[in-house]
Amino acid sequence: MGLFYAFVLYRNYREAQKKLDHRILQEMRIFSFRPTGTAFDVSFDSADVHKALGVLRHDRKGVHARFAIPGSRNYVLVLTLGSDRYKKRIATLRRELFSTVPLFFFLIAALSALFSLYALYPLKRALELNEEFVRDLLHDVNTPLSTLRINLGLLRRRLGSDDRVVRRMEESLDTIDGMQKNLRSFLDRHPLAVETFSLRELLASRCDRFGVLYASRGIRYMLGDFPDLKVRTNKEAFERIVDNLLDNAGKYNRPGGEVRIGYENGVLVVEDTGKGIEHPERIFERHYREGDRGLGLGLHIVKKFCDVLGIGISVESTPGEGSRFRLDLHRVMAG
Repeated sequence: MGLFYAFVLYRNYREAQKKLDHRILQEMRIFSFRPTGTAFDVSFDSADVHKALGVLRHDRKGVHARFAIPGSRNYVLVLTLGSDRYKKRIATLRRELFSTVPLFFFLIAALSALFSLYALYPLKRALELNEEFVRDLLHDVNTPLSTLRINLGLLRRRLGSDDRVVRRMEESLDTIDGMQKNLRSFLDRHPLAVETFSLRELLASRCDRFGVLYASRGIRYMLGDFPDLKVRTNKEAFERIVDNLLDNAGKYNRPGGEVRIGYENGVLVVEDTGKGIEHPERIFERHYREGDRGLGLGLHIVKKFCDVLGIGISVESTPGEGSRFRLDLHRVMAG
């Protein structure tokens, strides 16, 4: 649009310049009948059949034209408009012509903004409706989850606290609850409270939870000789990070596989013996997934929480052999 307007403006300027030259020539022709005054510089030249009369010519001195002198065959009248005076008239022409340029671009900017708002409003509204739907869904899920927890509590009393079926059902409920918290955390944007807690105790409790959840597949969660370190950050957000990594490590592992959690010079390592990731460079993208399961939000939320907490995260993976996630905890270590 801007280029087209510039082309039109240039064409109009050339046409206006031609009209100005034509008007100057007409003024000279009228002045030639009575060459008195200061409108043009007056001089005489010898008549020359090779130089046409009544034609405006440009040179370094300005513009000039030759006119016949009544009763004279040897001389002609030469009228000249000096270079400075001609440039002033050109400058006036340009000011008049280009005075509309700021208004044009203002109108273009205003129209562009209006069209953008008009075009983006349906998308904005759709996103708002989608967010409202997810929030309503999360709210409605609480009721059946609470009912399930109450009935599982009654079932635990009947079957005993050590019944493995009940424990797996409870762990599955915890997983659903974790997914709900992930979605809620994805929607909410509020400052996170900071607290100090034991990294080993948190990892041990999460390994116990997922060890029970994936016990039927024979997957072992191995914490090993892990140092007793203190971490100062938001515990809930950090727990969401760990849960997502441990859950994926169990979910996409091979039957009888292992999930190893280690610590190397300020870096928490979560390693599995699963099927691996074909495109690890894309694994943190929103809605990216390599299989048919899930929403593609888990690792995106992990990356989001890591960015908020100041934890660096990286992944190495070999298809068919497993994946290795590294969390740099230097910024959140207590003391």
